[in-house]
Amino acid sequence: MIGAPGPRPIPSGLGARIIAFLSIALIPLGLVAYLQTAQLDQETRARTQLSLADLTEAAMAPERALLTRAFGAAEALGAIARETVGTDESCELAMREYQELNGYVSFVGFLGVDGAVFCSTTDQTIDLSQYPGAIEALGQPRPKILRFDFAPVSGESVVSIYRPVLRDGAHLGHIIISVPVRIMSAIENREEAANPGYIDVVLINDTGEILKSLGEYNRLGDLLPGDLNIETLTEGDQYSFLGRSGSGESYIYAVASVVPDLAYALTVWDPESPNATALQTGAFAKMLPLVMWAASVIVAYLAVNRLVIRHIRTLRYQMRSFARDRRLPAQSSGSDMALELRDMENDFLQMSDSILQDEAQLENTLREKTILLKEVHHRVKNNLQLISSIMNMQIRQSETDETKRVLRRLQDRIRGLAAIHRQLYRTADLGHVDVRELLNELIDQVAVAAEHGNRNIKITRDLDQVDVYPDQAMPLSLLTAEALANAEKYAQADSTGSQQISVRLKTTSDRDVTLEVVNSSDPEHPPEIDPMGGLGLRLIQAFATQLGGELSHGMEGERFCVRVDFRISDFKPEVVDY
Repeated sequence: MIGAPGPRPIPSGLGARIIAFLSIALIPLGLVAYLQTAQLDQETRARTQLSLADLTEAAMAPERALLTRAFGAAEALGAIARETVGTDESCELAMREYQELNGYVSFVGFLGVDGAVFCSTTDQTIDLSQYPGAIEALGQPRPKILRFDFAPVSGESVVSIYRPVLRDGAHLGHIIISVPVRIMSAIENREEAANPGYIDVVLINDTGEILKSLGEYNRLGDLLPGDLNIETLTEGDQYSFLGRSGSGESYIYAVASVVPDLAYALTVWDPESPNATALQTGAFAKMLPLVMWAASVIVAYLAVNRLVIRHIRTLRYQMRSFARDRRLPAQSSGSDMALELRDMENDFLQMSDSILQDEAQLENTLREKTILLKEVHHRVKNNLQLISSIMNMQIRQSETDETKRVLRRLQDRIRGLAAIHRQLYRTADLGHVDVRELLNELIDQVAVAAEHGNRNIKITRDLDQVDVYPDQAMPLSLLTAEALANAEKYAQADSTGSQQISVRLKTTSDRDVTLEVVNSSDPEHPPEIDPMGGLGLRLIQAFATQLGGELSHGMEGERFCVRVDFRISDFKPEVVDY
C-alpha cells in the first residue's frame, strides 16, 4: 500500500541517527573535557584546601606567637633550672622575673619527675601527681601542651606548656608555664570585619584535647565532627574535609599545625561560605561534560528538527495526501525552508502536476476507448438483431416445417450472441460480464418462444451472482442457449402432468461454478429424437470445451439434465504473431 509504514525493529529516524552520530563524535571531546575538568577540580580543591589551611593557620596566629614565646622562655628557664637545681632562691628569682616581664603568665615553675613542684612563682607547696595530664607528662621527656580547667594555683582554666629539662641525658623534670584562657582570648585582637567566614576556631593538642575555642566552649560538641575521634585530626599538618557534626549538621573542617606536633588549629566553615564552596563542586564538575553533551545533542536535534525534519514531515504528508486522493497543497511551505528542501518540494509539485496531467489524458483515452467498445457492441447487437429479423421474415415465407425449425434454431443462436453484446453494451465495466443477468435474458427468450408455441412450460431459475471475462461469457452464453433450446424442444410432462425447465447457476467454491439445465421427461415414452438433433449436442460439447469445463448429461429419474462444471479463469491476452 502506498504510504504504509514498514517494520522498524530499531530507531531509524533522522533524529535518532543524528543523536547517535553526535554522541559518537562527542565522545573524544567529552573524555578530554572530563579529564581536564577532573584535573581542574583537583587543582581547585587543592588550592582551596591550602587557602583554608592558611586561613586556619592565620586564625591562630596570636596563639602561635604566644606558645612559641612560651616554649622559648621555657627553654631558657630550663637551662637556668638545670644549673640551679637545689638552689631554690636563684631558680625562683628567674621564674618570678619572667612572670613580671610577661604579665599574661599566671604560673611558672619546675615540675620534678616525682610530681612535686618547686622553684615556682608561688609560695605554695604544689603536688601535681594527682593530675592525669601532669602524670602523663612526668614519664615522657618531651614537650607537651595541656589544659587545666581548675588550676591548683589560679583556680581558673589555663593552658600549660611542658618543656622537659635534661642533664647529661637524664630527665630532671619539666618547666611549666601556664597562661589563663581568658588572657589568651583577650590578646587575640581579632576584628569582626577580618573574619574570613569561619564559624569557630578551635585549638587542640596532639592527643585531641581541646585547649581553647573562639566561640563558646560548651557548644563545641554541636560543631565538632561527631563521627570522628578528635585525636585522629592531628595526624596531618594541613588538610580539609566535609563532615557531620554532633548536632547532625554538615560542616567543612580545616586543620592546620600551630606548633609542630604539639598544637593544631581546627576551623569550622559553613558549606555555603565563599571560601569553602570549591570543595563541593567536584560532583557538578564531573557532570559538566555530560551536561555539555546533552546540551549539544539537544541543540543539534532542535536545529535539525526545525531546519530539516519538520519540512521532511510536511513533504511526507503532502506525498501521502497526493497518493491517497491526489490532493496537492494550496501553496508552498514557506521561505524558512532550506534551499535544497525547497527545490525538492518544487520538484515534487512539478512531478505531481505532470502525473495528474498524464492521468487525465489516460482517463480521456480510456473513456474514448470505452465509448468506442460500447459502440462496437451496440452495432454488433443491432446487426445481429437485423439478421434475426431477416431470418424471422424468411421463417414466415418458408413452406416446410423442417426449414422453419432449422431457421428458428439458427435464430435462437443469433439471439444468444446478441444478448451477450447487449449485456456488454449496458455494463459499466467492459472487462466483466454479469452471468446471472445474461442467463435471465436468455431464459426470458425461451419463455417467450414457449408462449408463441402454445406450450405450457414452467421455467424456474436459481442463479448466483457470477462475473466472468468476455472470453468465457461468449461460450457460456451459447452453451446455455443451446441447452435451453434442447430443453424447450424435448420437454415432456412428468408424472405430475406438468412440463418444467429448471436453470441453476451455483458457485461451489471461490472460483468454481456449476451450470445445470434440466427439463422434465417421461422415461416410459421418451421423445422422438430429431435426426438433426445431434448438432445441438455437438455444439454444447464444443462450447463446454471452449469454456474449459466438464460436460455431463443424461436422464436422472423423470428429468434430463445437462451439467457443466467450470472454473472462472483470469484474463488471458491474445498473443499476436507478427
